[in-house]
Amino acid sequence: VTNEGCFLCADVDGKRHLVKDPLQPRDVWNDRGLRYYFQFNELNRPLRKGGCILVSFLRDVAKRETFFPVGVSSWHKLKKKMKADIVIVIRKHFVIPDGELFDKAILKRTSKYWKNYRYFLRENYFDPMTRTDDQNYDNRPDGISKQNWTNLVDYWYSLGFQKLSELGKDARASLGHAHFSGAKSFANRRAELEKEKGIFSELDFYKSVYTKKDGCFKEGTLPQQFLEDSNNKVKECLASSSAKSRVDIENEVFDDLMYNGEVPKRSLNYGFGVKQSDIFSVQGLLRKEGSSYVNYSAIEMENLKAEFSAVKKQNEDLR
Repeated sequence: VTNEGCFLCADVDGKRHLVKDPLQPRDVWNDRGLRYYFQFNELNRPLRKGGCILVSFLRDVAKRETFFPVGVSSWHKLKKKMKADIVIVIRKHFVIPDGELFDKAILKRTSKYWKNYRYFLRENYFDPMTRTDDQNYDNRPDGISKQNWTNLVDYWYSLGFQKLSELGKDARASLGHAHFSGAKSFANRRAELEKEKGIFSELDFYKSVYTKKDGCFKEGTLPQQFLEDSNNKVKECLASSSAKSRVDIENEVFDDLMYNGEVPKRSLNYGFGVKQSDIFSVQGLLRKEGSSYVNYSAIEMENLKAEFSAVKKQNEDLR
């Protein structure tokens, strides 16, 4: 999104255009031949409003039966041709760098939204406790074929699904860190915090997403205890070390208390899709030091903004 509240896009000839906000998924579907630009961060996660449009579009795609029939029992059983078609469709509407890395990221995020959509259907259209079997089979939502709905209800009634459901409930109940980020992605949260503070620690970010709007933690929760322990240890380290910056100390304390000095299978502060190797590999550590990554997406967006500003000034001069 440009500073003027418009989205940048390119037509089939490569000519760039501005499309005014607000922009909805249906608008992207209808803009034939236009491909939208968006910015992504160093971990290749979509950012800001342009990224939000991409995410909204992926959610919309995940609900379309022509792409993702809900009657298939699992994401892994979807035909490879369907998954390939999704990548083609997304690239048809958005300017995304080439490469398998980005194709996999598209599919991973779309698979999440497809699963979320099936969960929504189960919560709103299926109830084995208050409805009969026939009522559940007949309560078919609009836009879903009878065969796919029957297959999906069969799956929900299956013993295999019921076992997975119980495992999922147990896993969610064991989660101690409940964030208050809402619908805003961690990638956008991190971008906002960077704009506000410049360099920030993982402890800073933890505070920003695990506190309530009033800046307080819920009493008696794991985040509250973690922050108290972290603050105490940071004070001790600051008193005993003058060589390290506060940010470095807070990062060390965060890693030590959160991960017990070990490399975690999944890092906490980065959101969906970020892998262990993205943060704790050699390249991940170099990225933290600013030694390896060049955000070409951000550079291109800045160049485009400058280009449009020059064209806008020329138009004003001609008036």
